[in-house]
Amino acid sequence: MADTQLDHLGAIEVLDEVDSTNEELMKRARAGAPQGAALRARAQLQGRGRRSHGWTSPEGGLYLSVLIKPTVPDRVLSGLPVACGIGVANALDGFGCVGVQLKWPNDVVTPKGKLGGILVELGRSSGEKLAVCGMGINYESIAMSWRDPSALPIAGLVDCMPEGAAVPSLDDLAEAIRASILEAVDMWTESIEKAGSAAAPLTGIKDVYNELLAYAGERVYVSAPDGSISENGTLRGVDSWGRALIELPTGTVQAYDSSRVSLRPTR
Repeated sequence: MADTQLDHLGAIEVLDEVDSTNEELMKRARAGAPQGAALRARAQLQGRGRRSHGWTSPEGGLYLSVLIKPTVPDRVLSGLPVACGIGVANALDGFGCVGVQLKWPNDVVTPKGKLGGILVELGRSSGEKLAVCGMGINYESIAMSWRDPSALPIAGLVDCMPEGAAVPSLDDLAEAIRASILEAVDMWTESIEKAGSAAAPLTGIKDVYNELLAYAGERVYVSAPDGSISENGTLRGVDSWGRALIELPTGTVQAYDSSRVSLRPTR
């Protein structure tokens, strides 16, 4: 999306604190906020991640939500979070962030650890599709009193920049990420429209996502919250529907949906 297309949106509004930037922006979307509207908070009181997990949001991180009004068919909407994730990764890479990747389905990671997470939430208003892409990006490493020993270390942007490189301000980071998300969503939408009835959720972005995919070719542990799935295998990428392709010890390749399972590296 060209800069001139963002000019009419103005600067991103900054709130001192809010329960959830996603929740607040969805309210504004239903009140008529335009595509590309965005807001960020210096702190979130009730930040959340996938499966309603809490997201620690102390002052100092980037807590940003961007409004998207999808025009694609409902059957491919599951590709939207991937397009948004690609936009976030591209923006971070543009600032020089070293080794930025996407952990399936949509965590932002680097060799230093987990840098952030992305949560896309859908809604409707008077028949119009609405989507809010929210993210939390750590500016500095966050110290936590307790953390699951199997979880990735927490990384901050300042830890992931080349030595001597300038670290962007939160304002500059937010503006760059918003522009990059909207650009990635535009490209994805064009690909879906061109493919017509043959379009799958990751049409036009599957190859890019696989290039950014963390732990591809490595051993991973796949598990379901209810314990019904517990597998070790090798991550072979994702398919056009966004499912993780895991090669099991038997040699068979199983496709897993992110609504059912999570994965983590075994190393």
